[in-house]
Amino acid sequence: MQNRILKQLILVLIVLCIGINCQPNKDHINGTREITDFAGRTVLIPDSVKRVVCIRPGCMRLVTMAGGIDYISGVEATETNDARFTHTKAYPKINAIPVIGDRFGGDPELIYANNPDVIFMSSATVEAANALQEKVKIPVIVLEGGDMGKNYAKFSHSMNIIGETLGTTPHTDSLLAYIDQQKEELKKRTANYVPVSAYVGAITYKGERDLTATDPYYPALTFLGVDNVASDLDSTIVSPITGTFVDYEKIIDWNPDYIFVDRGGVAHADRDFRTKPKINSLLDAYRNSNIYVVWPYNNYHNNFEAMLLNAWYMGKCIYPEAFADVSIRDKGNEIFIQCYGRPIYDEMEQFWGSLQQLDYQSNPENLKNWQSLNH
Repeated sequence: MQNRILKQLILVLIVLCIGINCQPNKDHINGTREITDFAGRTVLIPDSVKRVVCIRPGCMRLVTMAGGIDYISGVEATETNDARFTHTKAYPKINAIPVIGDRFGGDPELIYANNPDVIFMSSATVEAANALQEKVKIPVIVLEGGDMGKNYAKFSHSMNIIGETLGTTPHTDSLLAYIDQQKEELKKRTANYVPVSAYVGAITYKGERDLTATDPYYPALTFLGVDNVASDLDSTIVSPITGTFVDYEKIIDWNPDYIFVDRGGVAHADRDFRTKPKINSLLDAYRNSNIYVVWPYNNYHNNFEAMLLNAWYMGKCIYPEAFADVSIRDKGNEIFIQCYGRPIYDEMEQFWGSLQQLDYQSNPENLKNWQSLNH
C-alpha cells in the first residue's frame, strides 16, 4: 500500500514538473520576447530581429552607434543626403537603403511594405507609438536620444534598449564605457586649474542662428569644469526644442573669458563680431583672440560624437599645457572608430570645416585666415 501511494506521489510530481517545464516563458512566447521601451511600453518582438526601420530625429544615429547598421532595412529620405550626418559619412551604403518616407516619421504604407521586424521611433509619445503599431501591425520601440550631459541617462538607456533588441549589447556596453572613460580623463586633466568662464553661441535650432543662440547646459564645458556663463539663465527661457536665446547686452554683461561658436551659425556670428561695436570693443574674448569654432551641436538631433570631440578641442584651447599631447585629428578618429568603427575625421572636416580660432586682431575682415589647432 505504501509503495503504491509513493508511486502515485512520484507520478503526480513528474506530471507537475513536466507541466511547469512546458509552460511558455512570458518573455519567449511562440518565437517572441518582451522588451520594455523608453516610454515604459511592453513590446512583443521576434526572438531574432533582422530588419529594422528608424524614424524621427536622431533615431538612426542611435541605432548605428549601437552597432545596428546591418539591421537597417529602411530609412527616411533625409538620411540619404550624402555626408550630411556623421553616420551617413561612416556608412555610405545608407544611400542605397530603401526610403520609407520623409523626415519626422516616414510613411506608414512604405514602412509596412518594407516589412521590418521592428520599428525604432524616437521622441514619441505612448499614443503616437501605439497608433503607428496598430496601423502597420509591426512592433514599435520608443527611444529617446538625450545628450552627452544632463540627459546622458536617456542616451545610455536607449543604447541599452537597442543592444537588447538587436543583440549588440557587447558593442553598446563598450561604447558607454568608453564615453565614461573620456569624461573622467577630461575631468582629471583640468582638475588642478583655476576655473575660467566661457560662452557657446550660434547654436543651430531648426536653422542657422546668430551669436545669441546658446545652451546653458553645453556638455563639453561641463566635462572640463569650465563655468558656462549662460548656466544662470531662468529655466523658463531654456528649451532644447525651440532653442535658447539671449540679448547681445547679456553676452557683454557676462564678458566670458572664452567664446565658442557653433559651426552651423559661424557666418552669422562672424557678422556679429564685425558689425556690432559693443561686441567687438567690450568683450575680453574678442580683444584677446579667445574665440574658437566648434563642430555642430544639432543636426536632426544631437551630434553626440561631435560634442565629445568638441570637449577635447575646447580643453586644448583653454588649457594648452594640459592637452599638449593631444592631436585633435587623432582623437577625432578614435571617437569615430568607437562610435561607428571608421576613422572619418578628415571626411567630416572637409564637410563641416576645421575646428579653428577666429583671430580678429590679426585678420578682422577675413574668415579664411583662421588659425588652426587641429594638428
